[in-house]
Amino acid sequence: MRSVTYLTIGALLAPVPAMAPTAALAQGRSPTDACSREIGYEVQDRYPQARGVRITSSNVSDGRNEARVSGKGEFDDRNGGEARFTYSCVYNYRSGRTYDLQVSDLSHKNKDNSAAIAGLVLGAIVVGAIAANANKDKDRDDDWNHHEVWSPADGVRCVARERSCYKNGRYSEKWTQRIFYR
Repeated sequence: MRSVTYLTIGALLAPVPAMAPTAALAQGRSPTDACSREIGYEVQDRYPQARGVRITSSNVSDGRNEARVSGKGEFDDRNGGEARFTYSCVYNYRSGRTYDLQVSDLSHKNKDNSAAIAGLVLGAIVVGAIAANANKDKDRDDDWNHHEVWSPADGVRCVARERSCYKNGRYSEKWTQRIFYR
């Protein structure tokens, strides 16, 4: 009985490296899949312009309880260019978790940016035109307030846009004829 107890305890304590990868694969997660997903999230966190992160190659180095996954990937940025990176990740078979995520060697392969530059120039022209038009409207308001309304006599106010005059707040045919229709 004593020997059976020792054998049972020994069997429970002895590591079985062949079962760890098999258990992880039975759960549907390979080290490559787990690291690819986590690296995609890491790249999008670090580079907000990243769109469509793709893993192009990966290498797995199996260990007793862990696997180190490394490789290369790429993503499209907002400007139509493409960025490439290298990565590495450690996957723990027992916990099914990843850690030690590293992304480096970011290199950009830009497409022709002439359309983006033309868009910026056109945008600057439009903004300039809007700003200039805003100043014209302000000038027009100033003209209305100062030059198009005037008083030729005490109690008389004439409005050029209406081509009419008012005396003491009431329409005055006499002053309208005198000022606008001589």
